[in-house]
Amino acid sequence: MTLSSKIFNENTEKWYSGYAFQGAVVLGIAPILIPIIVGKAAGNGAAGIVVAAFYAGQLLSPLLGGLADRTGKLRMIWAFGYAILGLCLALFGGTSNLVFWMTLCFLQGVGAAASNTVAAMFIVEFKPKAQWDDRIGWLQTFYGAGQAIGLGLAAALQATPELGMLASGLLMLPGWWLGRKGLPAEEDRTPQESAQRAGGNRPARQPVPHSHHRLGRLKHFYNLLTRLKSGYGLFVFSWFLSMLSMWLIFNLYPLLMQQTYGIGAFASSLYYAAGAFIGIFAYAPSGALGRRVGNGFVVMLAYALVIVSVAGMTVLAFTNSAQSVWLAPLFFLLTPIAWSPAIVAGTAYVAELADFEEGSAIGIFNATTAIGSVLAALGAGGIADSLGFSSVLVLSGVLGIAACVPLAKVMISRKKDAVETTGEGGKRVF
Repeated sequence: MTLSSKIFNENTEKWYSGYAFQGAVVLGIAPILIPIIVGKAAGNGAAGIVVAAFYAGQLLSPLLGGLADRTGKLRMIWAFGYAILGLCLALFGGTSNLVFWMTLCFLQGVGAAASNTVAAMFIVEFKPKAQWDDRIGWLQTFYGAGQAIGLGLAAALQATPELGMLASGLLMLPGWWLGRKGLPAEEDRTPQESAQRAGGNRPARQPVPHSHHRLGRLKHFYNLLTRLKSGYGLFVFSWFLSMLSMWLIFNLYPLLMQQTYGIGAFASSLYYAAGAFIGIFAYAPSGALGRRVGNGFVVMLAYALVIVSVAGMTVLAFTNSAQSVWLAPLFFLLTPIAWSPAIVAGTAYVAELADFEEGSAIGIFNATTAIGSVLAALGAGGIADSLGFSSVLVLSGVLGIAACVPLAKVMISRKKDAVETTGEGGKRVF
C-alpha cells in the first residue's frame, strides 16, 4: 500500500461518497439553475429572494445541531436531510409561482442544514480530536468533488433547467443509499465522549444544559449568547463578514457573469467547475496545514485569496476591458479555490474555539453561513437591479477586508494566551 493510499484509507469513511452527491446538487447544479429559472421569469431581485430562502432554511442549523445533541439521532437527521432535499429539488422546476419557489428553497435549505450539521458531528463526536483536521479535510474533498461534477452537469443542463432540477432531486436517492453505509453509531463514540454522555455532562467543554422546560430553554439560549463574546464569537463574526463577501459573488453568479462580462451560463458554469475542481486538491492539504500552522492562519489565507479575486473582477467591471471575457473568469477562479481552505479550517477552528456542545457550536457556525448567504442574496439582487453588479463587487471587496480584522484579533489573543500559559510561541493555536 502506498503512502497516499494509506492516508486516504485512514481519513475517509464509506459514507463520504454519499455526501459527494449532496455537494453535486447543493453547491453545483442548484446554484446555477435556480437563478437562471427565476431570473429569466422574474428578474434579478426575485432570483435573489428565492436564493435567500434557501439559506434562510439553513438558519435552523443550531436547532438541528441541538436536537442531534439531545437525542443522539444523528442517522435519522442525516436521512431526513436527503429526503427533504430530494423532494423539493424535484418539484422546483414544475412551478412558476414565487411563493412556492421560496417555500421549496427554504425546505431545501433545511435539508442541507440537517445533513451538513450532522456530517461534521460524525467526525468531532466520534473521532479523536487529533484526527479532526484531516478527516474534515477529506470529507470536504468528497463534497467538493461532487460540486465540481455538479457544476459540469449544470453546464449541460442549463438549456433545460427545469429538467435539471428534477434530475438533481433524483440524485439524492443514490446519495442517501451510499451515505448510509458506514455511518457511525452511538457505540462508536470516542471513550471520552461516551463517558461524558453517560454522566450527563461534558466537563471538558463547560456544558450548556438542555431542559424540556421553558426556563431551561431560555437559560440555554442565554448561555449560547454569552459564548458569542468569546474568541469563538469573534471568529463567528469574522466568518459572517466573509460569507457576505463570498456569497455576494456566488449567489447570482451566472447572472453576474452574463450581465457584467457578457459570459453565458454554459461557459460560466464550466469556469466555476474548473475552480471547484482545482479546489478539490486543496481540501485535504488544508486540514494538514491547519494542524501544522493553525486553522486561523489557513482561514486568513483563504480570505486573502477572495480579496484578490474580487479586486480583479471589480477593476475589470469598471474598465470594460476587452480582455474581461477571459480575465474575469481567471480572477473568479480564486474564490471557489479559497472556499476549500476556508471551510475545512473554519469548521475545525470553530470546534476548537467552542467551549460548549459540538452540535450547537457547529450549528451556529452553519447558521452564520446561512445568515450571511441570505443577506448576500437579498443584497445582490436588490443592488444589481438598482446600481448594477459592479456595485455588488465593490461591496464584496469591502466586506472581505473587514472580515480579516476580528479574525486577526482572535489569532493574536490565542497566541498571547499560549505564550502566557506555556512560555512558547504557540504557533499552532492561531
